[in-house]
Amino acid sequence: MEIPDNPKDSTPIYCSNCGAYLGEWGDLQQDFFRQAFGAQAFDLNNGNIIKK
Repeated sequence: MEIPDNPKDSTPIYCSNCGAYLGEWGDLQQDFFRQAFGAQAFDLNNGNIIKK
């Protein structure tokens, strides 16, 4: 993901590989945490989803 410095919840986020629109930063964060809640299997680091 291409995540600019200090994104707001309404910041559009794009795929760093193909440039496709992925959604707004706030929605993507909510979805990420909803999917990984309690699993501690993933981390978000500089726009990369990393399996722990």
